[in-house]
Amino acid sequence: MRIIVTGATGFAGSEVVRAALRRGHDVLAVGGKNVPRAPDLKRVVNLDLTDRAKIEALILEEFPQAVINCAALATIEACDLDPKLATKLNSELPAQLAQLCFHVGGKLIHLSTDMVFDGERGNYANTDQPKPLHHYGKTKAIGEVDTLKYGREHAAIIRTSLLNGNSPSGERGIHERLMRDWSAGKVSSLYTDETRQPVSVSNLADVAVELCERPNLSGVYHWAGLAPMSRFDVGQAIAAHFGLDAEKYIKSGKRTDHPQHSQRARDLSLQLHPLAGKLRTPAQPFVDQLGELRVPRGLEAWYEKETGRKVVRLLEKGVDF
Repeated sequence: MRIIVTGATGFAGSEVVRAALRRGHDVLAVGGKNVPRAPDLKRVVNLDLTDRAKIEALILEEFPQAVINCAALATIEACDLDPKLATKLNSELPAQLAQLCFHVGGKLIHLSTDMVFDGERGNYANTDQPKPLHHYGKTKAIGEVDTLKYGREHAAIIRTSLLNGNSPSGERGIHERLMRDWSAGKVSSLYTDETRQPVSVSNLADVAVELCERPNLSGVYHWAGLAPMSRFDVGQAIAAHFGLDAEKYIKSGKRTDHPQHSQRARDLSLQLHPLAGKLRTPAQPFVDQLGELRVPRGLEAWYEKETGRKVVRLLEKGVDF
């Protein structure tokens, strides 16, 4: 299958590229700049994803059988700083891709977010009405509506959660950000009253590619890890997995004690049905996700000093761990 992955420079996008290649597909990786090279990746395009004319030309030239859109301005803070760019990437790009995919008869898989909800009750079903708290959530919610409007039966949306895993930069994964702070002597204040459902980025990537392979599945779906967890519990589990002293590096806090975080939702847990019952790829408990994590590059000496454990790097199919 010919698959275009947009946003291939990002945390999710780079992993989707690897997943599609593992599953034997012909992949074109598209990103703004410096698309990470993956084993067996032969085709890369560096492209401004806000350039509508170039996007149209690319899709009409390639005639892909599927597009997986991982491009986004993906934090609350970044969207507040540049709301126009947020609208272009989070709302207008998926709408355009949906129109183009419908035109060429290709399937569009669009990654969205649990942050389209306000988090007041949690345990959201895929049929629940979005009620975003901030510009990021609003732009993603609009992107969902337009994806389904223009893509029709050719489009599937995956609302997902906090991404967990080893990023190409070594700075995007949950454990990577925490451990870089800890190695700099910082103590992380992690909230006990903010619940998400962390998902392995590699597991999410497999789901996105499997949806390309399943033409009968369209509409809005939820995908995340199996366990809703507070930020505090996530940090505790990561510290324990790596043999680090959680009491030294983590303190509990509450988002309600920090007015600057008023836009952060209380409970964004998700129901994974009906998608969890339709795919071969299983949802993962957090303990299984922990087994994939590696000490971030550059922190080996600090980690070995803190734990007495030796860091061993593995080379697997050209990817350095």
